[in-house]
Amino acid sequence: MKNSLRLIVLISILLLTLITVGIYAVFRHQYLQAQKHPKTYTVTYNQPLTFIGEQQAQYTQTLIYHPENGKIHDWFIQSGKVVKRNTPVLEYYNFKAEQKLTALRKQLIVLDQKSDQSSLRTFLEKQFYLTQTKLRIQENSIFEGTLHIVEPYPSLNNEVFAKIYSHKRIIQCTIDEKIRHQLKNNQEVDIQPHFGKSFKGKIIKIDTFPAMSSTKSDTSAKYKVAISTDATYPLGTHFKISIPTRLISLPKDVLYDKNSVIIKKDKKMVKRIIKYRVKSGMVIISEGLIPGEKVIAQSKNFTFN
Repeated sequence: MKNSLRLIVLISILLLTLITVGIYAVFRHQYLQAQKHPKTYTVTYNQPLTFIGEQQAQYTQTLIYHPENGKIHDWFIQSGKVVKRNTPVLEYYNFKAEQKLTALRKQLIVLDQKSDQSSLRTFLEKQFYLTQTKLRIQENSIFEGTLHIVEPYPSLNNEVFAKIYSHKRIIQCTIDEKIRHQLKNNQEVDIQPHFGKSFKGKIIKIDTFPAMSSTKSDTSAKYKVAISTDATYPLGTHFKISIPTRLISLPKDVLYDKNSVIIKKDKKMVKRIIKYRVKSGMVIISEGLIPGEKVIAQSKNFTFN
């Protein structure tokens, strides 16, 4: 009985030993295979930043109708023509001022016959000269550009009736605050019109203050960005703007230690120092890797000699 029990125990120990050795052999084989043929990620740059821009004049003077000035009486420049800087563009004529001048003139004629009304005469003369300045009011251009008349004789208060466009052209874009930090002045961009060949441009201005902002946490602020352009495209033309990025995104398991990864190079394993930040479980690498290189996955499980 004791011999049978002893035999059972010995057989059990033998089986457990064999199972343990087998499991070890399997894992050892997988480990050696992983060391020999490790999983790798091929380095590529992230997709470029893209957004839409519109061909605009660098400067635009908007002419707004003010009824208190009267009615527009004369245009000195035709629509579509060039207007020089500080040149009269149009003239208001104020019929109410004309009526007031007529009434003041009559009062002054009456006072001419009364020598004891000098103080009243002085007051009326001042009113006359002041009203005279309101009879005709001219509006000048503030820079050289092309005049575009929308409505030659507007009637609504604050109605936009004309614009002056500077000759210098830009592409005006509105970007999200989430990508603003990736843009910088003089940065080269690719510009693709809906029709025609693409061309290069540069960022010439990034607004410091948002064009649109919101107190809601889920709504991003918007910023204006100006880009150099081909001036032959008409105003209003839309473009797709692409900005190549040199950022590289890889799974977090590529990290070998705090600031390095292992790359496979000519059948050798090389430790490479990188600069990065972690976002949503991914390592966003800004320095240290070149497109086409092979980065070892799960590098912490890799024996590096």
